[in-house]
Amino acid sequence: MKNSEKHFETFLQTIIRTGLTASIISILLYSFHVIPSSGKSELKEFGIIWAVVFSIVFVGHWFELFFINVIKFQLPKNIYVLYVTRICYWFASSILLFIIANTVRNWLDNKSGQLGSCWTFGFLYIGIQLVMYAIMQLRKKKSFYNGVY
Repeated sequence: MKNSEKHFETFLQTIIRTGLTASIISILLYSFHVIPSSGKSELKEFGIIWAVVFSIVFVGHWFELFFINVIKFQLPKNIYVLYVTRICYWFASSILLFIIANTVRNWLDNKSGQLGSCWTFGFLYIGIQLVMYAIMQLRKKKSFYNGVY
């Protein structure tokens, strides 16, 4: 019997959606100079930004699926427990995503260093998740706020 709360998506759909999402975010970050220029060509700089953003969006998608399809069903059926656990999970996931993003950046840029603070990224990631799910809630889709996702 199929559980209607579980989320399934083909790998091709995931690649296309996360690729488009990473492209839009990268264009915005690059256009507004959110990430300081490091003197590289514009194309290489944009490519590094895109790869970092894609790694966050793509791996973050799999972390979300793991929570939605596995962890959530191990929790008590209490909406407040779900909320607190989910926010803590986002923060823990953000630390791993930060490490992955730093590794991708350092690998492509032939440098070592940090993109910033993992704590700052953690709180930013939670904020992004809350906004994303608020948009889903407004569109009357399954979301964090209605306890389904």
